[in-house]
Amino acid sequence: MQESTYDELVSLIYDCVLDECAWLRLLGRLAVVTGHREGTLLFWDRHGDVGPQISAISLCSPELQRSYDSDYGRLDPTQRFMLGRRVGDWYHDVHEYGKESMARDPFYQEFFRDHGLQSTSSIKLYEQDGAAAYLSLLTALDAPAPSDAQRAMVARLARHLQQAAGMSSSIRRLELGLAQRELLLEQSATAQWLVEANGRVVLCNGVAERRMGEVLFPLRMRQGRLFADAIPKLAVTIRMACGRDGPARAGWLRLPEAGAEVLITPVKSEERFTLEHQPSLALVALLENRPRVELLAELFRFTGAESRLAELIAQGLSPEDCAGRLGVSINTVRSQLRSLFGKTDTTRQSELVGLLTRVR
Repeated sequence: MQESTYDELVSLIYDCVLDECAWLRLLGRLAVVTGHREGTLLFWDRHGDVGPQISAISLCSPELQRSYDSDYGRLDPTQRFMLGRRVGDWYHDVHEYGKESMARDPFYQEFFRDHGLQSTSSIKLYEQDGAAAYLSLLTALDAPAPSDAQRAMVARLARHLQQAAGMSSSIRRLELGLAQRELLLEQSATAQWLVEANGRVVLCNGVAERRMGEVLFPLRMRQGRLFADAIPKLAVTIRMACGRDGPARAGWLRLPEAGAEVLITPVKSEERFTLEHQPSLALVALLENRPRVELLAELFRFTGAESRLAELIAQGLSPEDCAGRLGVSINTVRSQLRSLFGKTDTTRQSELVGLLTRVR
């Protein structure tokens, strides 16, 4: 029975390499077999200003995830034990942190108790460039400690978890890199930079590189980060677009010497399960003297019909007036308007108009 369960789990682990949804099935089965209540994947980017974050691949309740990500992740003592730990090594808080320390720690006495949890076992799945992914198994408050056989099962699976996570991460990085290049190279007529919240440039297109080579162009890269001495609000606006200081929203800034503006918009994360840690990204685009319809289609990937509707909306026309002008039904206009909201990360027509009128 023990060997058949082990073989089942190993097979499920390697299913995760190509099937992202298999991670949830694996977490559920691991929790049951190893004497835990639930499991989750966490990401920790030590370059950022936040602690570990629970990923979309999690069996934890939404309330627990929100509380951990916003408040208690920074207090999680697991961080101290994971810093120098090798990839593939398990951490068991009861054995390494100790029951006495756990009894005095507010992370356990407040956060864990409030959510009916007792202890955790975590393994570092991979680490690269200061970012790491962990798999954590959580024990219920009233549950007995995992047995020796269950702990042995966890230890035997470590090598396979590490290998599968590394393979999955490599595949996701390739997919993400292709997606980023497609995003920019398809829109090569406008200078664009894909940046993280701290301004680090993930990718820029050839137009952007040529403009930065101009002596008087105000945007530059310094130590891999986008900056402009003449635009002190650039860093703040990038953070805003990445959602670091509240809901992610677009912004724009004038380049005083270039006679143009930069539009900084959030880049939507793919709604999919992925092991590869994707920090929040923003797209910085240089707005120069280009036809409005062309810019709208290029920056927000509007269809032709959506671009025509956006033009009319920007002029202040109501949806009913737009339907009459375009010769389509009001339902068609409303459907296209919902698509415009989604592509521009806006929720109201006034907000959409405010954004569109800057693109000129």
